[in-house]
Amino acid sequence: MADNAIEVRRCVHTNGVESTGSILKRTINGTYHKMSPKHLDRYARGFAGKHNCRGTDVPGRMRHVVAGLRGWTPTRAELVAPNGLPVGARS
Repeated sequence: MADNAIEVRRCVHTNGVESTGSILKRTINGTYHKMSPKHLDRYARGFAGKHNCRGTDVPGRMRHVVAGLRGWTPTRAELVAPNGLPVGARS
C-alpha cells in the first residue's frame, strides 16, 4: 500500500454515512414532508429500523417488526404526553 493511500477496514468509510444521510433526507422530503420535533426520535428510529433490514426479504422484515413490537403496548396518554418539544404540526 502506498504511503498516501487511505486504508479501508471492513467496508467502513464515509460513503456509508453520506449514503445514509442522503436516503434519510429523501425519506423526509418524500414520505413525511413535515416532521414534528416532538416525534423526531420516532421518525429516526423508524428510518433506522428500515435501513438496518434493507437487505432482507419481506417476510424477514415483518419478523423484524413483530419482534420489535413484542411486549410494547402504548397508551394514548403516552403518545400525546408533552415532552417539552413543539408539535409543529399546525405551524
